[in-house]
Amino acid sequence: MNKPNDSFSSNRRSFIKTTGAVTATSALAGVGIPRVHSSTDDFTKVALVGAGGRGTGAASNALAVPQDIARTKLVAMADVSTAKMENSFRALQRRGKDRVDVPEDRRYIGFDGYAKAMDNLDAGDVVIFTTPCAFRWVHYKKAIERGLNVFMEKPVCPDGITAKRMLALNEEAKKKNLKVGVGLMCRHSRARGELFNRIKDGELGD
Repeated sequence: MNKPNDSFSSNRRSFIKTTGAVTATSALAGVGIPRVHSSTDDFTKVALVGAGGRGTGAASNALAVPQDIARTKLVAMADVSTAKMENSFRALQRRGKDRVDVPEDRRYIGFDGYAKAMDNLDAGDVVIFTTPCAFRWVHYKKAIERGLNVFMEKPVCPDGITAKRMLALNEEAKKKNLKVGVGLMCRHSRARGELFNRIKDGELGD
């Protein structure tokens, strides 16, 4: 068996490390976390609403954002399940203990927990929504009222009526210049974006 080339192995490790960092930030790419937050401690505070597997992953991505881009800190969590909450909290502590500051009194259980979690944030901070989509417009409305940037997981609505509500709310978010990212991975794919542009420009298709 041929011995691996040291230069190739080093470049491969560097490539994996770099792409891993990019992947870690991609979930919140659409949110546009500011480089410098206006709060006195210079952190962008994050709240997680929906502490299941996807929520834990999204929060982990947020905490993995390089500090030269944004100094993020998880400060509040909300879910209706105590077991999911505790599992998520322990997992996030293992992954980034120095960026998780969620004592028990900021881990909210119940259907009103979303509002309590967001009340720990200042305008310009970030809230992550990963609950079932039936509650999304209610949570989004609260975030807009609080002046929060949002990352929400797909799907964002279960039917046409709530789709109209979400679109109307989004106009309010635009007026406040809030940044909202949705976990539709294809939207962040440069290759698919280029394909869309070529179809639109008539280069592909009839």
